[in-house]
Amino acid sequence: MLQHVHNASVFQTGTRRLKIGWDGAHWIVDVEGCEDLFAGLKTILRGWNIAEQPVTGMAEPAMVFRKSGDTYDWILPAGGMTATNLFGKPESIASAVSDFHYLFNGWFTDRFREYFTLHCAAVRLGDGVVLFPGGHRVGKSLLTVALAAHGHMVFADDVVAIEPAGGNAMALGMLPRIRLPLPPQAIGVQLRDFLDRHAILDDVEQQYLDLSEDRMAEVGRTSPITAIVQLKRSNKTGPASMDEQTNGAAMRALIAQNYSTAMPASSVFDHLSEIVSGASCHCMTYHKVEDAVSVLEAAFARRSDRQTGVGQ
Repeated sequence: MLQHVHNASVFQTGTRRLKIGWDGAHWIVDVEGCEDLFAGLKTILRGWNIAEQPVTGMAEPAMVFRKSGDTYDWILPAGGMTATNLFGKPESIASAVSDFHYLFNGWFTDRFREYFTLHCAAVRLGDGVVLFPGGHRVGKSLLTVALAAHGHMVFADDVVAIEPAGGNAMALGMLPRIRLPLPPQAIGVQLRDFLDRHAILDDVEQQYLDLSEDRMAEVGRTSPITAIVQLKRSNKTGPASMDEQTNGAAMRALIAQNYSTAMPASSVFDHLSEIVSGASCHCMTYHKVEDAVSVLEAAFARRSDRQTGVGQ
């Protein structure tokens, strides 16, 4: 297990330091003896100010990674949280980066408390962003990537921020990550090809996708929220369908995905009321991902915004 890092005397030879910043705040990550992980951390961020810094005792890192045999151990020195007492030691680069991704989202929520955050996918379709709240294993990330393959801009596949004033969706600039294995018979050949060509970090459980600038919003980019679509994945074959949903049902779906757990309940309610009152509310049931994309494009994407062909 990593020891707590409180002064320069414990820094190891070969340690490299990243300072990751946005809007006057920053997170420092030290990586000891694993160059591939150092590169992987930078790869998944879009629009952040990323700079390598000298490793000194003048600043304490927020997170420290170290290769430990066949695993990648880490610690958050300030609180003593370790890989072992959270998810267990990552056994791959993709898994280690995924741990960073999760904790970095938490840091943003804690540091920028004026931003409301939701555990939702968010993709710009037509005139604005569509939010996709949904529980575990409903396919938010895979649907997000499928929409990107059709030329639409991803704001989030996991956590999206809401501006303090105006209620616009704001991207956190983190590449999407899909879970593996892919659902059998639920995606077509063209989408599989897109996933294969854009994979950058993967293992048996997950895969990050490298998206171009026109399909991946960088941190700080905003757009109005025009629709909320609660997802329900069906195990039975059949066409995708989308029905209108009441504002109350949409509110309940979003409350269940509240990521700003430290925010007062009254503030949460105010944010959600603003979002729901300005958006159309729907529930979509689907089996095949491409069918869901077609239904969403027909409902929300203006013809001029659509792109033909997957992966162009």
